[in-house]
Amino acid sequence: MSVCLTPLSLPFAGFKLNNHMHNLLITRYAEPDLSVNFDNFICCLIRLESMYRSFVMLDTDRDGIVTFDVYQWLMLTMFT
Repeated sequence: MSVCLTPLSLPFAGFKLNNHMHNLLITRYAEPDLSVNFDNFICCLIRLESMYRSFVMLDTDRDGIVTFDVYQWLMLTMFT
């Protein structure tokens, strides 16, 4: 089963992304014919949720900007 990863599908899951980020997700999770199978769609949603939660946790002053060193970056990208 494949699903459509469109700019309209992710807001229903609670994610508001710009076109550039949407295109990056398609590049990462879509098949060569630009379809996204259900497993990849779920993986995409889980990854987005995990990264959002990590960002919110690190954004202590709630200004939309986080700063971290290379080791924090590696921990975030390799283990979330």
